[in-house]
Amino acid sequence: MPDTSHRSIQRTQLFEALAVMAFAAALFGVTYTFDRVPPLLAQGIQPTVFPRAILAIMFALGAIRALNAIRLTAADLEFAKPPKSIPALVLVTAGLLIALPILMSVIGTFPALVLFLPALSMAWGERRWGLMALSFAGFTGFIYVLFRLIMNVPLP
Repeated sequence: MPDTSHRSIQRTQLFEALAVMAFAAALFGVTYTFDRVPPLLAQGIQPTVFPRAILAIMFALGAIRALNAIRLTAADLEFAKPPKSIPALVLVTAGLLIALPILMSVIGTFPALVLFLPALSMAWGERRWGLMALSFAGFTGFIYVLFRLIMNVPLP
């Protein structure tokens, strides 16, 4: 039975486009094996610049061809719509994760962890303070031992 869920995809064109893109990407990687020419002899550009530009254009044209081969309609994209809005807990967690490195650079690693870990736990609904304190101390101690003592990396 034929696959009717993706009638708008032209598989032959898509395969050709992906092959061109793979070819261009592979050869682009090969250009990193070229010898470097001294700036005096390079006459402004290195020998890798022109092949890389051509390969980048080939890759871009292959990508355009692949997008053209797919030709998705609005009905094809229905599956991509989220079934409902993003929960507030996700946004709060993301905000806390963004705030952590900012706090670390301003007040230091350990004070930032002292603020971040309880805030995240409370946002997730944890209310057992004894267990939280024990896990926070263990995590902070692990971070200290790993980075400061084992890896000898100073923490901000």
